[in-house]
Amino acid sequence: MRLLLFSDSHGSVHHLLTMMSRAQREGPVDAILFAGDGIGDLAFLQAGCPVHAVRGNCDLGSSMEKELLLNFGSQQVYLTHGHLHRVKHGLSLLASDALERGAQVAVFGHSHQQGAAIKNGVLCVNPGALSKGEYAMLLKDNNGQPESRFYQL
Repeated sequence: MRLLLFSDSHGSVHHLLTMMSRAQREGPVDAILFAGDGIGDLAFLQAGCPVHAVRGNCDLGSSMEKELLLNFGSQQVYLTHGHLHRVKHGLSLLASDALERGAQVAVFGHSHQQGAAIKNGVLCVNPGALSKGEYAMLLKDNNGQPESRFYQL
């Protein structure tokens, strides 16, 4: 499993194209997960793999879902922007919603703060803001457990 994660692109198409080029040079990407805020930027994406996206608080008028539950083999991933979970004030609500849905991983954005934390057994991953050149990968470690890696353009 090799998932490319990004959020909060906010019109940074150059960063989007650079991220894609770098990620694909490292090997095939199984899917791309976009956690909102810049939904229009996806029109410039030539992925060659499935793209899963949710809307963020700045994606006004978008008909995209606000959350998705995705299945990657044995891994359930909850994808949401995070503003409805108040992620700027903690990850408890996000982790709780992910657990309710059976997800082991929650991917979110909104705070523009790249990082990962395990909360109530859920790996919560914020790829950062692509508008600042930040993105992440979600992989499986040698024991089959999810792990995140962070990148800066």
